[in-house]
Amino acid sequence: MLVPAHAPATPPDAAESTSTRAGRFFAGPGLLVFLATAIGAYELFILFTIFWPLDAGWLGGFVRDFQVWCYGYDPRTGGMSWNSVIMMLLEPLFVVGVASILWRDSLRDLLRRQTWSDYRKTALAGLVVIGGAIAGLVSFAMNESAAALVLPPFPGESIRVRLPLPDVAMVDQKNTSFRFADLQGQVVLFTGVYSACTTACPEIFKEIRAVMAELTPAERAGVRVVALSLNPEYETAELMDLMADAQGLTYPEFRYVNGEKPAEMLDLLSRLQFARSRNPETGVIDHMNLIQLVDREGYISYRFTLEPRHRAWLREGLRSLLRDKHVPSSPAS
Repeated sequence: MLVPAHAPATPPDAAESTSTRAGRFFAGPGLLVFLATAIGAYELFILFTIFWPLDAGWLGGFVRDFQVWCYGYDPRTGGMSWNSVIMMLLEPLFVVGVASILWRDSLRDLLRRQTWSDYRKTALAGLVVIGGAIAGLVSFAMNESAAALVLPPFPGESIRVRLPLPDVAMVDQKNTSFRFADLQGQVVLFTGVYSACTTACPEIFKEIRAVMAELTPAERAGVRVVALSLNPEYETAELMDLMADAQGLTYPEFRYVNGEKPAEMLDLLSRLQFARSRNPETGVIDHMNLIQLVDREGYISYRFTLEPRHRAWLREGLRSLLRDKHVPSSPAS
């Protein structure tokens, strides 16, 4: 008998053997071994993204970004949505539960060492699948971080403003009276912080120290730094002085100031657009990482945050104001 040219080259018994192996995989413990390995690796990855230190190199940066994406992490307060964390941990267990019901007769096989030995390639496949997914995620995050480092040039005068500073009487950390007008003729960098802050404020101080350290002695002589208290109801001159010393910022280059009356200070913060809100349960004050620059004539010129683009522009803006040779006029009001 002639065999048709299109007859399959695979013998029927071989095809049956392949079908039998596939059926045994899905009906036996093979699928459970794959799921258990993959989900175990996934759960370890989730725990890693929860507890890995955020300041530990590039991995810390990846974990911080992952927490922002998936857990609602807020860099200003250090808090995140634990409901989201719990959901990320429990979702795969739903798959395990369904598989346990459908393949309940094979569950006890997972407790046997021989099963894992027989299905070691299946277990390895589960690790490879999750490992590949994690590698892809890390690669994506690294590419995004690299792209973020490509910053546009400083826009200069196109984003410069000329806003008057309110003339409000305040008191600094040495219990000395202070007004912004006292610093006319200097370039002023000012921000808002409070002494009990453990998240955003240390980052602000770290950035300010870095910026000042990059200036030449001549440039630094023309700059003054002012921190406005975001917690005027509770901060005293003594507490602010301790805070200033702890940050390594010296007086009078650095002035930590509060209003003579809390209500006046809160009004000033509002007028300078320092958005703040106190969590009634924890007492934590949520606020913007806002840094503003004042020119030699006493006018607000630039407003920046701590995002990568603004960090670079902060330095450019500060130096541009230091190069400005405008002669100070009468105090801004």
